[in-house]
Amino acid sequence: MHYKLLSSLIIAFFILSCSNNKYKTVISGNIPNLPDGKLYLYKDKYNDRIDSVETHKEKFEIMYIRKTAEAQYLGIEHIDRLGIKRSFSFPTNAKYKGSGCQSQYFFSDSIILINGELEEFKPKNLILSPQYKLVKSPKISAGMQTKALYNIDCDLFNNFDAPSILLIKNKIKQYPYSYHLLYNIDYNKNSFSPQQIDEFVKLFKGEITESESFRKLSAYNKKRFNEKNTAMPLLENASGKKSEILDPKYKKHLVVFWASWCGPCRQEIPLLKTIYNRKDSDLEFISISIDADKNAWKKALKEEQMNWRQFIINEKDQAYEKIQMRFRLNGAIPYTVLTDNNFKIIKSTVGLSSEKDLQDFIKNK
Repeated sequence: MHYKLLSSLIIAFFILSCSNNKYKTVISGNIPNLPDGKLYLYKDKYNDRIDSVETHKEKFEIMYIRKTAEAQYLGIEHIDRLGIKRSFSFPTNAKYKGSGCQSQYFFSDSIILINGELEEFKPKNLILSPQYKLVKSPKISAGMQTKALYNIDCDLFNNFDAPSILLIKNKIKQYPYSYHLLYNIDYNKNSFSPQQIDEFVKLFKGEITESESFRKLSAYNKKRFNEKNTAMPLLENASGKKSEILDPKYKKHLVVFWASWCGPCRQEIPLLKTIYNRKDSDLEFISISIDADKNAWKKALKEEQMNWRQFIINEKDQAYEKIQMRFRLNGAIPYTVLTDNNFKIIKSTVGLSSEKDLQDFIKNK
């Protein structure tokens, strides 16, 4: 009886170990001019550190086991014993506006090998602290997800015109397993038509089509085909009550998506105030925060004193998807939309605006 139990435990452990190994990434480095210190592994963002390891005699090895089958963006940085931080980027075959493009990321492929001496580089028009250095490694060897990343131009998703759509399709055909392509299509999904997204997803092949990200994108896109039949939700205003987003007594509505933590959003508010005080009587101003923290939002409202209607919604709200669809909201803010009373988008723009840009935007030039 005990023998059978022990055998079952061994088998279960073996299955679990194999399952874990499937999602394991081992990162090994041999960098002759890397000082002793500590190397940090981060996921998605440089400040989201997930592990660390001591570096000694120019070598290191670190292992990461992810909980999902989906590939993840990873990166490394190093702090030596003198407190000098080195932020890594890697050469790629990709281009940005015709020039070379470095990447701070690689993907969570099974094996990542980083070899060769580091080279310090200084970007133009950027003054760095003596305690902070940007370095690039001459060679990184990885698997197919990183290979796809390093062969997809860094500005591929900067435009959404017909030539750009064709380029994206061709890249999916070349790398139909690429999570980098899938994640970028998902991030920018509202910049594409439902038909275009439908064409994209049909080009992906293999295990990626069983992923949660792929299924969510496909399900979201199916809803977009009927979005005009979807009633717009009421949103919570600054008084804590829910109300209609648009006031029909105005002919046009300037809707600004922002957040208390967004530097460019806060920087743009004085300009919005200036334009608001000079606006035509048929134009309504509306701000919609995507803050997850209501207290931070209320604190920002008190500080900024914006004299127009304020709303809040975040990604966890059930109504967020409807707002995304109708306003073509992606992930970047500040995001400004000019719409009519039927929520038909006249014009939209992403990023910090100048006074002239915003005036022209409102005049619909």
